[in-house]
Amino acid sequence: MAKKSIAKESRREQIDTEDRIMESVATATIWAQRNQRAATIVLVALAAVVAAGVIYVRYKADLRERAAVRLDELRLTTQGATPDALRDELGVFISQFGGTPEASEARVFLAELELRRDSLGAAIRTLEPVAALGNRSPLGYHATGMIAAAQEQSGDVEAAMRSYQRLEDEALFDYQRRAARAAQARLHEFAGEYADAERIYAELVADADAEADGGFYGVRLGEVRARARAQLTPPSVPVIAAPEQTLPPEDNVSAVD
Repeated sequence: MAKKSIAKESRREQIDTEDRIMESVATATIWAQRNQRAATIVLVALAAVVAAGVIYVRYKADLRERAAVRLDELRLTTQGATPDALRDELGVFISQFGGTPEASEARVFLAELELRRDSLGAAIRTLEPVAALGNRSPLGYHATGMIAAAQEQSGDVEAAMRSYQRLEDEALFDYQRRAARAAQARLHEFAGEYADAERIYAELVADADAEADGGFYGVRLGEVRARARAQLTPPSVPVIAAPEQTLPPEDNVSAVD
């Protein structure tokens, strides 16, 4: 009797489930019949959203393809073009293909041209959107380093220190962190802040991960200590040479949609 009761109960639950499904279908059908216009609008809107998404994806792919082709053309004409002409071409390229990884790459090269003519402010403004990509992007890391170097060359030590601090904070690798720390020590040395420079160099020398560079940091530490003991005038900020006029290689581009 117990088995029959369980079987009957299971059958009753199955029927109840089927009834609820049929009731839901019937309710939806009645609603659609009564609200045919609204249902049609919803379906049309949904189809429009899907179509717009497909069109946007195709547009982005086409934009990337055209940007890559045009950037290759600029690479081929780099050696023959005058700096002013190349600067204008890169400006047009950035305006036309802004938001693509290729535009970021073009910004880096345009900033290099600006540095060559000592337009440090223009170089920094050109690089800022690329630096905003962060250190996870190779171009973003490179742009932040270029900004720091330009700030240092312009004599804006505080801004350069902030940029190098950012490079240290966002470093993905130990060598990046050490390089940013060494740059901060150098700025302290140029400012005559020998104690701060000595502290950083000493930390770098003691860093077990910096074994390969330990000799270099040891030499810098000795020089700073010698200057401090002799109370010498701080060294002048060196002029940072601008890179050669070559577009960065494609391998350094990080995907940015």
